Amino acid sequence: MIVHKIFYIFVLGLNFSTALEYTKVNCNFTKYILNYFKHNEKYLQKLEENKSNILRRDLKMYGRAIQSHGEIVIAMLEALRSEDRSNYPSPLMEVNLYLNNVSGSVEMSFKNKSGKFDESNRILNLLEGFLMIHKAIVNRLENFVYNTCSDVYFEEVFTNCPDFNKEKDYRIKFLPDIVEKLKNRLSINDLQHKDERLKLKHNEVFRILQLAMKNDCRWDFHPKKLLYYDLMMGLQKFDERNLMSGVQYRKLPDVKDCRAVNVIDYFKFAPLTYKCPDDSYLTLFDVFRYMKYNFDSKQLQRYQELVLASAIRPILLVVRMYISFLKRINDFCNSKWYNKNKNKNNLDEIRNKMAEIGPIIINQIKYFKNTNLLQSQPIIYLDRLCNDIRKIVDGDVSQSGHTFNTIMSHTKTFFSNNKLNTYDGKITEYKIKHINTIVNLYNEFSQLVSGMSTYLIELDKYKESLNTVNETRNIYSLYFKDNSNDIFKPQSDFINRLCSQNIYNEIYNMDTTEFINDEKTSINTVNPDYVNDEKQTDNQNIEDSSELNIPLPKYMVDYILFT
Repeated sequence: MIVHKIFYIFVLGLNFSTALEYTKVNCNFTKYILNYFKHNEKYLQKLEENKSNILRRDLKMYGRAIQSHGEIVIAMLEALRSEDRSNYPSPLMEVNLYLNNVSGSVEMSFKNKSGKFDESNRILNLLEGFLMIHKAIVNRLENFVYNTCSDVYFEEVFTNCPDFNKEKDYRIKFLPDIVEKLKNRLSINDLQHKDERLKLKHNEVFRILQLAMKNDCRWDFHPKKLLYYDLMMGLQKFDERNLMSGVQYRKLPDVKDCRAVNVIDYFKFAPLTYKCPDDSYLTLFDVFRYMKYNFDSKQLQRYQELVLASAIRPILLVVRMYISFLKRINDFCNSKWYNKNKNKNNLDEIRNKMAEIGPIIINQIKYFKNTNLLQSQPIIYLDRLCNDIRKIVDGDVSQSGHTFNTIMSHTKTFFSNNKLNTYDGKITEYKIKHINTIVNLYNEFSQLVSGMSTYLIELDKYKESLNTVNETRNIYSLYFKDNSNDIFKPQSDFINRLCSQNIYNEIYNMDTTEFINDEKTSINTVNPDYVNDEKQTDNQNIEDSSELNIPLPKYMVDYILFT
C-alpha cells in the first residue's frame, strides 16, 4: 500500500501542477481506447465482408491482435486508482474484463439469428461474437465520451490512434504488425516511431500513463484478481477452455453429517435466496461462474460486495444460532416440560457454557475485523453486534428479549439485503421437550463455534486475494446494491442457465443433460420481503448513469466461451 500512496501523491501533485483532473485523464484514456477499437473495426468489417471464406485462424489472429492493448488498459486503470473512489472507471474496466479475462481468450461464440448456439456453424458464430461484443463496447465507450466528456479538453496528440497501414489494405494478415506499432507508440522502451514519441514527450496524459506502466502494482487490476479467482478456485490451476476438466461445471460443497467438509466452503458456496428447479439454492460460486466472462463493470462491483457479504455470513449464522439457542432455552424453562428439581443442574451447566461462548464469538468477530477486509460501515455494523452480544453475556439472559430481537432483526436485514439465505440449521428445527435435546443441541452448536475458528484461520490464507480488491476501490456499503437486481431477475435466463449443471454440455450435447426450458422454469425466492432499515449510499462517479441504457450481452445467455 506504501507503493500505491507514493504513486498517488506523485500523480496528484502532477495533476495540481498542470490542472489535470481525474475526469480529464479518464476521458482522454477512454477516448484513446475508443479510437483503438474504431481503428480495429475496419479489419473486423473486412472479415465480415469475406465471411464465406473465413477461417478459424483469421479470427484467432484478430483476437490476439486486439489483446495487444490489454496491458495498456490495466496501466490506465492503475493511473486512475484513487484512495477515495468506490467505483471503477466503467468503460475502461469493461475493456479490461474483455481483453484480459480469466481464460486469456477473447473468442466468444454468439447466438445465431434464431437465438441458438449452432454447433454446425461455429466459425460464423465466433465472428458474430466478435462483432456483437465489439459493437456493445464501442457503444458504451461512445456513450461515456458523449455524456461525461463534453466539457473536457482532449489531448489529441494522445487520443488519436494513428493508422500505420499506409496501403489501407485491411485484410486481417496485416493487423498484428499494425497493432504492435500502436502498442510500441505508448510503450516505455520504444526504439521506433521517433516522430510519434516526440509528439507525446511533453504530453501530461501520456506521462501519467508511463508512470503507471512502471508500477508493478498495476496487476492488481487483472480480472483474475478482481474476481477473487484463486480463492474461488482453491488455488488450483485449470485450463478454462478444457471443457472435459469440469472447470465450467456447476459445483456444490462436499458435505458430511450436514456440514461442509472444507470450512471455507461456507463462504464460497454461500446459498442465495434463489431456488433452482431441483430445489438447490443458487450459490456465490454460481455467480462467480457467470462473472468469469461477464464484462459489465457495475456487476463486477456488486459481485465484489456480495463476496464480502458472503465472507461475513458464516459469522452471522453462528450469532443467529447463539441467540436462537438462548431463546429456546428460555422458552423451555417457561414450558410445561421443564422440571426445575430434575433439570436445574444440567440446565445451569449449559447456561454457564453458553455464557463462556458469548465472549468467544465476540473475539471471532474482532478477529475478522482485524483482517482489514472491511470498510467503515460493515465495521460499525459488527461493532454494534458485539456490543449487543456483550449486553446479553453481562446481563440477565431471561431479561434480554429486546436485545435478542434486535440482533435477529439486524442480521436478518443483512441477509435479506445481500440476497443471502437465512437458514439457521438444526438449532431452530428441533422441538425441545427434554433436557437431553438441549444437551445435544449444545454439543452441535459448540462444534459449529469451533468450526468458525477454523474458518477464520482458513480465510486468513486468502487475505491477500481479498485485500487486493480492496486496494483497487473502496467498498463502503454494507449491502449488496439494488441496482444489481438485473443479475437476479427471477424470470431471467441467467438464473435458469446457472441452475444447469453444465451449460456447455447443454449446448454442445457433449453428454446427455436435461435441457432447461427458460420460458417454463419457475424460480422460487426465499425471504422475498426486502427489509431496509439503513439506506446505504456511496460516492457515485459521474459516469454512473451514462451506461444504463446500453446493456452489454450476458455470458451464458447471449454468448459463451468458444472452445
